[in-house]
Amino acid sequence: MFKAKKKIDGVEASKLDMTAPAAEVAPVTEDRAVKETLIAKGTVLTGEISNESDVLIEGSVIGDIHSSRSIRVGREGKVQGTLTAERITINGYLQGRCQAVAVKILSQGRLDGDIHASELSIERGGIFNGNSHYSTDQNVKAVEKITKENVAVLPKIATTSDYKVGKKIE
Repeated sequence: MFKAKKKIDGVEASKLDMTAPAAEVAPVTEDRAVKETLIAKGTVLTGEISNESDVLIEGSVIGDIHSSRSIRVGREGKVQGTLTAERITINGYLQGRCQAVAVKILSQGRLDGDIHASELSIERGGIFNGNSHYSTDQNVKAVEKITKENVAVLPKIATTSDYKVGKKIE
């Protein structure tokens, strides 16, 4: 009763190699870059964000956001404060100020405040209430320099490759 052997496609199960193949794991490298910072829907953040990656806001932020790349306010995103980046795209709501090379207000976007940029585009359906000021690339580069000065350098975090059988390699 318990001694019957199962056959899989005509071969006894005991003769098949049932070991899982070894997974190939890519080594963790130090130069791996963060591509985007996400403030998710339902999140309420109060304070200042400064970083060198793209920022996507789908939640609510009360405070200033500085990025050396781009900031996007998604359809569900709401920001009350100042946005500073190379490119800013608004498809949600911004009450405050934005300073960038290029500012784009999409069809679901609304901006109540001031814009300082050299390029401004507003899609049909987008709303802009406030003042716009033409600014040269030199002003934006000065802002990027300030942004990079605000980013704190964190200490190196040990990775699994720094350890050998539970002991740290010095």
